[in-house]
Amino acid sequence: MNHHTIVVVLISISCLSFEACGPSQRGGEEQKQIELSSDVVVQELLPGVWLHTTYRNVEGYGKVGANGLVIINEEIAGLIDLPWTNKQTEILFNWVEEEHSAVVQMVVPTHSHIDCAGGLAEAHRKGAGSIAFQKTIELMAQAQAPLAMSGFIDKMELEVGDINVELSYIGGGHTIDNIVAWIPDCNVLFAGCLLKGLDFKSIGNTTDADLDSYPGTLATMRQKFGKAMIVVPGHGKSGGLELISHTENMLKKHIEHRDSVARAPSTLPQGQ
Repeated sequence: MNHHTIVVVLISISCLSFEACGPSQRGGEEQKQIELSSDVVVQELLPGVWLHTTYRNVEGYGKVGANGLVIINEEIAGLIDLPWTNKQTEILFNWVEEEHSAVVQMVVPTHSHIDCAGGLAEAHRKGAGSIAFQKTIELMAQAQAPLAMSGFIDKMELEVGDINVELSYIGGGHTIDNIVAWIPDCNVLFAGCLLKGLDFKSIGNTTDADLDSYPGTLATMRQKFGKAMIVVPGHGKSGGLELISHTENMLKKHIEHRDSVARAPSTLPQGQ
């Protein structure tokens, strides 16, 4: 069975639906966060579409929150991005089951870093299927981390009832493998770690970044997903398209600083 066939079967089993969500649902008072544990919180964005945020102490950054989506329809659920740890993932899966009488059938890590793929082993233990960009699976293998069960190249359109969920690679940025998830009938864009929330003042970790491609990737995001009403970053508060401009500004400053450091004359003695 090839990768495409595996995906179709898993999604068919899950029968996800987003009939309750749509652009008209965004307005109104912001829903309160629900604390599932000291490091796992959830918040409803739209009927059936929830934000999950999990926390971890990261050296050099302190306590860092990472975002993902939980999509719930009747007895079926799916995740876009996983928590940092297996324990956090267990807590999130149990909440879906106990509070919504639903089972997570599918998870999608949007790149290989621990803040979106750390709980993959627990997701599999719970019986969920998984899909990722093929480059992400290759990076997982290099890191000897748990692997997603199936992969795709460039883009994957999931037929979820009569609603499409589009997974696509639009270019390098935060990493060389970061993808985005677009729910067009809800006008919801999960941009993952390509974007930061307005509460962030710097671009963050660029250890595995493709800084040369990053500006063009953000321009492509604006062009392809200009109708987005809700934009969810990998870290920070959700918002709208202003998150793209905010990230572009921070990225520009970061690249200018990098280039100025590269141009600075060496202070080492000659020959060192």
